[in-house]
Amino acid sequence: MSSLQELHQLGQSTWLNYLRHSYIRSGELAEHVKMGIQGVTVNAQVYRRAIIGSTDYDAAIRKAVAEGKPARLIHETLMVDDIQRAADALLPVFEATNYYDGFVSYEMDPALLVDATSAIAGARHFSHLIDRHNVMVEIPATEAGIQAIRRLIADGFSVNATHLFSVTGYEQVAAAYIEGLAEYAESHSVWRIMPTAVASFSLKPIDAAIDPWLEKHGHPEWRGKTAIALAKILYSRFQQIFSGPEWDRLAAKGARALRPKWTRITPSEFEYGSLHYVNELIGPDTVVTFPQTVLNEFLQQGRAAETVTTGVEESEGLLEQLEASGLPLSTYLSRIQEEYYLNTDRWFESLVAAVIRKRDELDTHWRGMTTRLGALQPEVDEGLRSLCQQKIICRVWDRDYTVWKPEPTEITNRLDWLRVMDAMAEKAGRLTAFTNEIISEGYTHALLLGMGGSSLAPELYEKTFGRPSRPANLPFPYLDLIVIDTTDADAIRAAEAAVDLKKTLFIVSTKSGGTVETLSAFKYFYNQLSDEVGSEAAGRHFIGITDPGSKINEIGRQYGFRDVFINNPNIGGRYSALSYFGLVPAALVGTNITELLERASCSASNATVCHCDDIADNHAALVGTTMGKAALVGRDKITFIISAALASFGDWVEQLIAESTGKEGKGILPVAHEPHAPVETYGADRLFVHLRLEGDTGDDEFVSALASAGHPVITLRLKDLYDIGGQFLLWEMATAIAGYFLQINPFDQPNVEAAKVKAREIVADYAKKGSLPAGDFAPLNPTTLKQFLDQAKPGDYVSIHAYVQSTPETDVALQSLRQAIHLRTGLATTAGYGPRFLHSTGQLHKGDRGNGLFIQFVSDAAEDLPIPDEAGSATSSMSFNVLKKAQALGDAAALREVKRRVISFEVGSNAIGAIKELAAKL
Repeated sequence: MSSLQELHQLGQSTWLNYLRHSYIRSGELAEHVKMGIQGVTVNAQVYRRAIIGSTDYDAAIRKAVAEGKPARLIHETLMVDDIQRAADALLPVFEATNYYDGFVSYEMDPALLVDATSAIAGARHFSHLIDRHNVMVEIPATEAGIQAIRRLIADGFSVNATHLFSVTGYEQVAAAYIEGLAEYAESHSVWRIMPTAVASFSLKPIDAAIDPWLEKHGHPEWRGKTAIALAKILYSRFQQIFSGPEWDRLAAKGARALRPKWTRITPSEFEYGSLHYVNELIGPDTVVTFPQTVLNEFLQQGRAAETVTTGVEESEGLLEQLEASGLPLSTYLSRIQEEYYLNTDRWFESLVAAVIRKRDELDTHWRGMTTRLGALQPEVDEGLRSLCQQKIICRVWDRDYTVWKPEPTEITNRLDWLRVMDAMAEKAGRLTAFTNEIISEGYTHALLLGMGGSSLAPELYEKTFGRPSRPANLPFPYLDLIVIDTTDADAIRAAEAAVDLKKTLFIVSTKSGGTVETLSAFKYFYNQLSDEVGSEAAGRHFIGITDPGSKINEIGRQYGFRDVFINNPNIGGRYSALSYFGLVPAALVGTNITELLERASCSASNATVCHCDDIADNHAALVGTTMGKAALVGRDKITFIISAALASFGDWVEQLIAESTGKEGKGILPVAHEPHAPVETYGADRLFVHLRLEGDTGDDEFVSALASAGHPVITLRLKDLYDIGGQFLLWEMATAIAGYFLQINPFDQPNVEAAKVKAREIVADYAKKGSLPAGDFAPLNPTTLKQFLDQAKPGDYVSIHAYVQSTPETDVALQSLRQAIHLRTGLATTAGYGPRFLHSTGQLHKGDRGNGLFIQFVSDAAEDLPIPDEAGSATSSMSFNVLKKAQALGDAAALREVKRRVISFEVGSNAIGAIKELAAKL
């Protein structure tokens, strides 16, 4: 572990790239100052997200609107107040460092930066409003900006020169800065504070732009090195420029050198590590601007040693090699500067739009979340107090594993979902380009081969944003996605019949690379495709999504996959909806990835609120606390009522909650797609959640009746479909918080392997004997089922495990049976298709307190299909029907081993008829 003071001793100043009202008011800024933060930067992106995602600025916006301030200028009022408060908090640092640090650096509206005259006027205007010495105005290092920098320094303003991506750019700013200092020293015979400046050199955008070129042109060994090489050479020039007799004369009058300030230091590629840039650029007279996530990482794993002065010759050599290889580096750097300048303008426009949106919400009293918790309210209030007093929310964002367990195992390597949004936003361009390439080549369908976390989010994206969500009479220029998360032969054959294999992209999606269902489907479809297009061309129809080092990387090389997307391994499957596992298929079906991720980032902004005054505004904290506290008092069945357009969210959140909380004899049962029943039939073990799409009033009356009957109800309102991005983050955080209250690790899955182990044993036995065991099946009749259900007690639940083909007709039959069971027993019901549910709710079924009753249906395929022993091989030792039945037998055995109540029925090839008959006669 390292401290910021160690960096200070090496001459490096430590700033934070974060500011918002609640961060100041709660005392978090003051705590960070005590820790060693010596400055902060303000940016429009953080403000926009805080305005949209929280109540931080509601009162100030109401006041500004009442005063008649135009919406375009309201953000100015918000920023000025925060800058003043932050500057006051940093004033002791400013004075203790003799005016070298302790600054608040702020952005101006880019509309004011089109020419030097406007920039200077804007800076003077803001300076008058802020009325603090320890502030820096940010001016981009464009031609007009450099002119403004010289003039502002000469007038006594401190400046942060931004949008620097080259050594040449730094040299130009330095020249203007020195000229301005000389003029200031000449014209101000008496002054109190000499102006100073920093030069913000952006790192991540450089490598993010250059690395793909290096990969494409056969130099992957240079990836991630260009930005550091440029920074080290820039620092060398800094030392040269700010030395010698001329500079010494100016320094004698109090002038300070133009310190390089390293910014945008979160690597674009996870494999580089969070501290990739930090550890390589430590040295005297530099500033490092930490995002909060990287700051936490440095405090836990950083190393404090002077590095910026080392390896300069190697850096020069690398740039020479880059030039010799044909890389047009200067062209790339100019393009990056232009793109980021335009992005700044877009962010300010979106900030103004956010103010207008919030103003309208305040006018109409719109709220994204409401609760009617009844008798549960005192428990939840106590839980929220515990969260803020123990600083649980802050500790989660700090990646503190002790929130859940005393050891870091299966926690610290599962928390990168907290910062995946901005990392994946950098990949939106790649995903868009890939989608366009696939469509341009005539592909019409995608078959995704995956299970659990690899399949549920893609299915959600298809149903929510793909063709099913679009008007039937409009063109659809994207792929139709079919998810294969089954070993049912009839389902696989139906999927194959629904597509033209020659126009189909196959997505092999598995985190571990060893998922039997996924690999079996890959081998089958590879052979089928090879028969259509030949083995040489077949591989181009496949892509992989997997973790580093998994078997899919090798398979991709062996069979010539078109591409393999390597995901961040520190994200668990059920938390992967906003990673490559979710976003590659999302892009292919036409989802706006940038918008989806931004909604999630706004939700994350809300989810960081952790101080006691405002913690109830943290939706994730409130939902997670309610889930956890409700479960502890017996309301452990969280029942979702979801607008039809969002219905697939129920399947995704079911896995998240079940697999995360069902362990150590505890659990929260997610109940999705349950048919509505008379209000009086629901027991006192329910917590209801209403996900309501704006304009959908269909369930309002039912939900109101539930609340009136005394059931606790949470209503979450989504303005449009893209708000589902925010719901991903909200429920991931809420589930983690519920785990805190249940005192479990929400990121492991200790019982998931149980059924897989049993199934493997049965498959091995099948390989020896050529037949499956008989299994423990009950007579298929209503009497047998009634006798089984008579075991039920209050607080139990009934779960249907359907090892049958998933079709709309099967869905209807299962819903009828669920309703009949509920009306007979009053219990919560769930239903899942096997073996799909083994990768989600299967963990809860074996790890909870044992209050489930499990009804298993096992069908025979109407027409079985062989599983090739290897892709490209004609030999087969087992069929899909055998594998499915082995999985069903293994699951039943695993349930019985942990003393669960199980009944199994064989339904032959008429599963729908058998299930319907049971429902009708129950």
